[in-house]
Formats: sequence, C-alpha cells, structure tokens
Amino acid sequence: MKINWCLLLLIGLPVLTQAQYTYTSFTPNSYLNKQEDYSASPVLPKLYQRNIGAIVGLQRGRSTFIELGGEAHWRKIGLKKPYIYGATANLEYNFGHHIIGYKAGMWMKHGRVNLTYGGNISYYTDFNDNNQFGIGPAVGFRLLGFHFINGYNFLIGDKDVKGPNTLYVTLRYYFPIDNKFTWDKKNNDRQKAKRKKARAKQKRQRENDTNKDGKKLLDIFRKN
Repeated sequence: MKINWCLLLLIGLPVLTQAQYTYTSFTPNSYLNKQEDYSASPVLPKLYQRNIGAIVGLQRGRSTFIELGGEAHWRKIGLKKPYIYGATANLEYNFGHHIIGYKAGMWMKHGRVNLTYGGNISYYTDFNDNNQFGIGPAVGFRLLGFHFINGYNFLIGDKDVKGPNTLYVTLRYYFPIDNKFTWDKKNNDRQKAKRKKARAKQKRQRENDTNKDGKKLLDIFRKN
C-alpha cells in the first residue's frame, strides 16, 4: 500500500504544533512559583524557656538600699522576634533609716539588645506605724544576668518616713534556680498540616490541568 507522505505531513504538522503549544501551556510559571512557595515559608522551630531564680541588688538614690528577692522569666528563643518577660518580688532595706520596703513589678524586653521596660508597686515602713506607698515606671538594660535599672517612685503616705527613694538606679544580679525548655510542638504540627494540605491541593490542581490538556489533545486528533 502506497503511503502519501505529503498528505501525512500536512495532517500531522498542525497536530504537532498544537501539541507543542499544549505542552508549553502545561508548564506555566505559576507551577514553578508553587514549587518555590515550599522553600519560601519553612517551618522554623520555636523554643520557649521558663526559669525561676533569686536576685540580689544594690539601689542608690537619696538613700542606699540592698535588695533581695525572687524573679521569674518567660522567654521565647528563636531567630525571629525573640522576647523575654520578667516578674519580680523583692524586699529592700536601708540600714541608716531602718526602712524596709516590699516591691513587686514586671518588665519586658523584645529583640536581642533592646532595653527593658516595666513598672513597680512598693510599700515602705519605718516600724513606727509610718507607711508610704509607691508606684512608678522603670527602664533598664539586661546582659549576662546583670540588670541595670533606672526608675522613679511616686510616693504617697506619711511624710515622717525618711529614706524611700523617688529617683533611683539599681544594679541586680539574677541567679537561676530552675530552668525548663519546651518546643512549640503544637504550632509546628499546625504548620506542617497546613503545608501538607496546600501540597495536596496543588497536586489535585495539577492533575485537573493534566486531564484538561489530555482532553484538548483528544479533541484535536478527533477534529483532524
């Protein structure tokens, strides 16, 4: 049987051209972008730390106080947006005026070398039924267990209480006693499940695109 090669060439050329176009449209840039999305948002582990310890410090202002107490820290350790929150409870004592004070406060630090910001409430007595109450802000810098604080007390109460500082600076040192580290496993599991769901959705989309392109090829051959 004699084959008319020219006729086959004329029929096959449009088919091959359309098939090449279909193959090209089957690998769009959006598919490549989807592949890049996997590496664009990696699941980064988050480590959380909670520790409790003791503090000892020296406070200087109009009077000199020694400080003894405890402190608790809640910290997020990570490459992105680390932070630390602290809660302090301590007593202050001045030997010259025989004044004792009790102070509770909180502070926070965001970033790696940023300042600490917080506030305190305090109570002072001279053991002679004279009392003062205070509240005020505090700003500091913390490094390697040392915490340098500059604060101010707004005091109300008996004027006979001599000794409590209004403007003061304090240098404290923190001794950790109990440390606990935990990984943010729940958040990592949520992120992994979300990424798995996105991959499954993209896979179904690619399969649908493949089926559509196959139908287009079949329609082309049927027409020819």
